[in-house]
Amino acid sequence: MALVAKRKQGQSTQQLISEFKKLTYEDQEPSKVKNIKMTELRKASARIRRRNKRNAGITK
Repeated sequence: MALVAKRKQGQSTQQLISEFKKLTYEDQEPSKVKNIKMTELRKASARIRRRNKRNAGITK
């Protein structure tokens, strides 16, 4: 079964990530699916970190 966390209207990326983590760690199914989805999760987290840095004015 593929894990899908769809963004609801007005839902922040952070909420989407936490919903996905909940799905991932509660459902101990194929690790391959998790690895693919964790890549997406890392990308989203990296975007948030970059945005935070940009807002803090610590960019190059």
